[in-house]
Amino acid sequence: MFMCKVKSLFFFFTFIVLFVVIPAPGLMGQTEQEKDSVIFITDSLKNIQTIDLIAQISARKIKFETKQAVEYLSALYNSDNWNDENDPLRLSIKRLLFEATNDPLYNTEELLREYNWEKIRIPAGSFFMWDTIHIPVPSGKADRREEFDKSMVDPLFTDTLNILKDTIRSANERYSDTLDTDSINMSDPGALNNIFVLDNDQYRRSDSIQHDSIIIVISDTLREVISSNPDFPFRYYDYPMVGDSIQAAVNKLLEYVSISDSSRIFIKGSENSVPVWLKEDDLRMTRLWLRNEWNEEVSVWIGSISRDSVEIVVERGVHFIRPNKTTNIADAKIEVKTVDNSQLAEAKKIDYKPQYWKYLSEASFVFNQATIKNWSKGGESNISTLLDITGTANYTNKEKKMVWDNQGRIKFGLITSAENGIRKNTDQIDIVSKFTNKAFGKFDFSATMLFKTQLANGYNYPNDSVVISKFFNPADITVGLGLDYKPNKNLSINFAPLSYKATFVPDTAHIDQTKHGLKADQRSKHEPGLSAQISHKVTVFKEINIENKVRLFTNYINNPLNIDIDWEMIATAKLNWFTDIRLNTHLIYDDDTLIPVKDDDGEVVLNTDGTPKKVPMVQFKELIGLSIIFRF
Repeated sequence: MFMCKVKSLFFFFTFIVLFVVIPAPGLMGQTEQEKDSVIFITDSLKNIQTIDLIAQISARKIKFETKQAVEYLSALYNSDNWNDENDPLRLSIKRLLFEATNDPLYNTEELLREYNWEKIRIPAGSFFMWDTIHIPVPSGKADRREEFDKSMVDPLFTDTLNILKDTIRSANERYSDTLDTDSINMSDPGALNNIFVLDNDQYRRSDSIQHDSIIIVISDTLREVISSNPDFPFRYYDYPMVGDSIQAAVNKLLEYVSISDSSRIFIKGSENSVPVWLKEDDLRMTRLWLRNEWNEEVSVWIGSISRDSVEIVVERGVHFIRPNKTTNIADAKIEVKTVDNSQLAEAKKIDYKPQYWKYLSEASFVFNQATIKNWSKGGESNISTLLDITGTANYTNKEKKMVWDNQGRIKFGLITSAENGIRKNTDQIDIVSKFTNKAFGKFDFSATMLFKTQLANGYNYPNDSVVISKFFNPADITVGLGLDYKPNKNLSINFAPLSYKATFVPDTAHIDQTKHGLKADQRSKHEPGLSAQISHKVTVFKEINIENKVRLFTNYINNPLNIDIDWEMIATAKLNWFTDIRLNTHLIYDDDTLIPVKDDDGEVVLNTDGTPKKVPMVQFKELIGLSIIFRF
């Protein structure tokens, strides 16, 4: 009977536990089967193993999203269920929530270490309000001191000194100033010299003169100070906050965090996995076993020597021994080819691809400036510039003994002055081509071509309305066949007895062709004759080079003894790899080019018929200046 009652009570309590104590699964949280609800299973229910339903509920896996986990732990942390607010579990949950909802520590460290602390610095003196007090300071003589002692009886003077002492003591207490007011003897006037004294007459201590001194004192203090810096992070400063104190406190905590911070890493060996905490001043070592391919094991000790370094030490008693050289070699055969060293081995032929073409370009910019003011001999301030661009393309075929040199050159310069404005002072286009083939000795058969013209319009200055030249007006072409003599790389003499020279002025409507050696009814002139070209380079000093180019031509039919000369000299003094000083002279004489004759006053000389007198003259141009070189 008693056993029947016990069984009845057992089934009754089981029924109560199943339907009363255990809540409905749909109300308890999120499971793998029900992700839209939240299930919180009491841990004690897991210990009940006698009922299949309870074991089934306990086996369900609880899942949280990150936001849900933060909300749940936040509610748990702020709940009233804790017996002790300083419970280690509660404090740990607080720290975990802080780390999960804030930036990593290294971001904060980087911001604080690079922060500009000048934004928040306000001088401590900004919290003071200053005022001045006039106090008569007597001399040290006896009669003067008696007068001062009598004045001490005056209540007004006594109150002033007491107020002064109380003000300084108050400032001392609030701002931790170094001034010791208790050590000041207010009955001794000389002691007042230690308190921010500024004298009207550059006060100097004397035993015979009485002074009326001004003493600067702190009359009041401010509780709040506003910074004028627009980047100031606070609305105002409350005393005693100062920027230096904030920076010092931050640096101290950064140092502390750097020392106390740690990270946990796992190092896996052959049989175990060793956890290592990376932190400062941790002398603990953990043993780790290592295994090689022969299944041999050796142990090492692993520990942390700093927050970012791991130390690995081989265990004591472990020795490394190199294996002995094996003397028993298996029966292996190597085919050895006998080489006859008495004869030289045949060298393999090296195939190479010759480089026939070589290119080089050079651009130089020359700048000159002259300033003249109140110069008795006359003159004009001016600025002149010159752009000289040269490009070469050379073909060399040593097998066929052929060389083809090509050069193109453009020179263009401007000059400006206050009186005449901007003018053209240099304009030249040259194209030179020379083809040579080996003849005998140092002589080569040669074919040459020279083309000369200008780029922009030229005027008959000071009359800038009359155009005397423009592009291809005039244009000179000279071709020749002959021999080229080149004894060395710096000298070349080309002699062409079969030559032809042509001069063109197509635009006779705007250009006076007679200024360029043509007759009034001609647009072109053709001259057979002999031409010669001389090119020479010499190095005077280590950094000074001189290059001369001379071109000569004579007409077989018309005045063969009148030789046309074109001589250009370039002297270069190199300063560095891109700058040099360049002197350029150019001399031209053409018997067919007539230039008006002028008298000593600069007036044109007239013939008897009233026309301007014109004769052949030497044309000369010189330019010197600082040149900037670009080679590519």
